[in-house]
Amino acid sequence: MDLGDALAAEDLTTLRVLRQTGGKLAVTASRDFDDDTDFAAYGRTLAIDHVTSRRPRVLGHAESVAALAKHGAGAALDALLTGMRAGHHEMVLAQVHAPLGVRLTHYVHSSTLGIQSGLHGIRAGGIRRHDPKTPGPEVMQDGLNLSRAMSYKCAMAELPYGGSKTTVQAASIDVHDDRRLGFIAWCIDRGNLITGPDVGFAPELIDRLAARFTRHILCGPAAPLGSTNTPTALGVFAAIRVAWAHLSGSSNLNGKRASVQGLGAVGLELAEKLAAEGMTVLGADPDPERVAAARARVPSIEIMDPERILTAPTDLLAPCALGAVLTPETIAKLDCKLVYGSANNQLAASSVDEEIELAERIAARGILTQPDWTITGGGVIAGHEEYLHRASASMQRVHAAIAHVCGAKNAELLAEARAQNVTPTRLAYARILPVVHPELLGS
Repeated sequence: MDLGDALAAEDLTTLRVLRQTGGKLAVTASRDFDDDTDFAAYGRTLAIDHVTSRRPRVLGHAESVAALAKHGAGAALDALLTGMRAGHHEMVLAQVHAPLGVRLTHYVHSSTLGIQSGLHGIRAGGIRRHDPKTPGPEVMQDGLNLSRAMSYKCAMAELPYGGSKTTVQAASIDVHDDRRLGFIAWCIDRGNLITGPDVGFAPELIDRLAARFTRHILCGPAAPLGSTNTPTALGVFAAIRVAWAHLSGSSNLNGKRASVQGLGAVGLELAEKLAAEGMTVLGADPDPERVAAARARVPSIEIMDPERILTAPTDLLAPCALGAVLTPETIAKLDCKLVYGSANNQLAASSVDEEIELAERIAARGILTQPDWTITGGGVIAGHEEYLHRASASMQRVHAAIAHVCGAKNAELLAEARAQNVTPTRLAYARILPVVHPELLGS
């Protein structure tokens, strides 16, 4: 049994795992709301600090562990604790509303950079929806990996947030389903974070949540700056130009080849920018509708079999789909000069040490790459701008920040890595870990 099922079986709603001083992980399970709590009223007559259960119940660490084990979720809890220790995660907050069919989990990697910001949202990371049938361990590992990357991405972008990721396991949600949307908004505000669109979470839901329920979800299509797709693609594109100049002495991409894996919102934007620079663009996506959209927007694109795109001969490989595509086996077959894409967690790793090891394998093949969190910050930069300035948000400020973070800072990173004869990945982590994890370094 997974953790959500075990909570429901024990008539509980919430699981919290928190890293305490000294590194010990403390587990508590509780009943924080009732089945008939009117979450559709959230943001109007229901506030974040209102009592939402007539029968509240809280279990301490030993009781919580025993209750989960009683329902067969002991192994699932052990896996979560192991994953949190490996990634040095600060907290996981899971909330299960069984009658609504919604399981929402906040994976909080770090709050270090946001804890004294004076903002309600002290962490930042997207909200991703998974089908209810998606295996729990898969959702958990996804959330842990993505939240870890967000800590480093926010630090790289010089933003006052720690890193988080929110996953929602639910069937497709209707834009007028105020009970489910109200519950999601309540959970978001309870997590002291800001969030925005990610895979599987329909853009129109972002706009509905922002208009009706919470100011802590950002970057929907109707938002002042629109979605994060364009700024994310712009940041990756800026980093690609810097990397090619570092490799060849010129940022001119004309006549080169690019393979783009994933033609979703960001991948297609990037493919369009690369084609406009004169690159021959190869693209792959298993979704026929995305392929058709790519052909319409980038008439010169050459569509490839998704099974072949990662290892096809090319100058630039841009993974822009889901993560963990660069395994040791795939790395051995790469035939490119650069690996720079918009996908989060492109390396099949669950810790910093594993990422560094895989990056060393890529470098040994004469291929240049760097952590995706150093080049994909355009989206969270745009979210920060909207959060602070709302209707006065400025795309000009976003573009200037992207040029600094994804352009100039990466040019310096690559130059210094070359001077030290280390991979950009190793140097990037050597710089960022003291910022995000000062407690691990005795500072």
